[in-house]
Amino acid sequence: MRRTSMMIDRLKQTLKPILSTEQKERFAEYYTNRTYRVEIAVAVFIAVMQACMMVVFLFREGGPFAFPRRSGYFSLYTALLAVTLLFLAIFIRWVKKKKYGAIAGLRMLYVVILCLWCIGITVLDQMGGNTIGVYCYLIPTIAAIMLMSPVESITLFGVSWLIIVLLLVFTGLNAENLFSNLINGSFVTLLSIFISIRYNLSMKTGFRDREIIAMQYEKIQKANELLQQMAFTDQLTGLQNRRSLMERIFGSFEEYHREKRRAEVVMVDIDYFKQYNDSYGHLQGDDCLKKIADILERFAGAEGAEAVRFGGEEFLLVRVEDVTEAQPLEINKTGTSDNMAFNDMASDDMAERLLKEIREANILRSDNGQTQVTVSLGVWKGNLSQIDKVETIISYADQALYCAKHAGRNRIYRYGQRQEMLETGADTAGSCKERIYG
Repeated sequence: MRRTSMMIDRLKQTLKPILSTEQKERFAEYYTNRTYRVEIAVAVFIAVMQACMMVVFLFREGGPFAFPRRSGYFSLYTALLAVTLLFLAIFIRWVKKKKYGAIAGLRMLYVVILCLWCIGITVLDQMGGNTIGVYCYLIPTIAAIMLMSPVESITLFGVSWLIIVLLLVFTGLNAENLFSNLINGSFVTLLSIFISIRYNLSMKTGFRDREIIAMQYEKIQKANELLQQMAFTDQLTGLQNRRSLMERIFGSFEEYHREKRRAEVVMVDIDYFKQYNDSYGHLQGDDCLKKIADILERFAGAEGAEAVRFGGEEFLLVRVEDVTEAQPLEINKTGTSDNMAFNDMASDDMAERLLKEIREANILRSDNGQTQVTVSLGVWKGNLSQIDKVETIISYADQALYCAKHAGRNRIYRYGQRQEMLETGADTAGSCKERIYG
């Protein structure tokens, strides 16, 4: 009893649908696209064979209608040829129109017609005392190349063989070979059902596994993208971080250097931020950083630049362009332009607009005698062909920021003019100053 119960459970598992309703729709497309050429080739082969047999019968003595049995053969060959050609035309048309659900029904209808044709040929063979050879090779072939569910294969092959058995038994056709035909036919029928079920399980299980692997791969890809984003994003402000600056923004520095591209870097520092943090607490300090970051992100998007949180209360705006797009520049030894004539890349205007936008945001504070949060800006712009490494650019912008802070903060300083005064240790509050706002 236990063994019987286990066999029944296995049978239920075999008959249980492998795919969900949604998966079945996708599988219909997958299977049709995968077997399209094979099914076309099989249909063409069947049509050619029927045409050949018709030609043979046409040239036999007495023609195709000399005897009733010969007429039956010729009629079946003609009918299968016509049906196959019609099937081919509809099949190709529906594949182009992507009617995959209808194609599955068309395929099943053709299998039914093949089985009926096989029954007809087998009966005609028995009338002539022949074997059931056509049934024995055609039914397993159908099982191996035409997809059917277990229920469909059991029903179709079982009913087909039952019809043949009833005809042989009750008509007495080829009675001397009845026993061997029944044994051979039963074995072939069971084998065909097994082949069909295995083929169905193989195709659908393979498709399901492919989908599972694809889903897992997609999840892994999304996880990797998230990790990648986290690796290049500052978690507090959502801006790009220093790693992103070095690997993404300036990751092609050597190419920029070779192509003589221009760049401008604006280093932004929140004035007296430590005092703000001490007075209002770290949570409000974080909120202040986020507000400045939001302004920088919007501003960078409008200016075609990249916004980076460089560290602490310091941020960077970076913009890289092709030097061939502007007029020729006079480049000094620091890579900066002495005439400051950048046409479409006017960092003067960009820095001024940024300073104005931060002021207009009016982030309030009252801890240091000021009414709002202010920033200092250090600007470098120039031709990257004159710069040996990225760190040099950042150093120049940082030096410019140093001058802006020591000149009184809440202002802009541009690196490159009177730089020699910095190098000789001249008074930065007076000599570093190019233009002061505030």
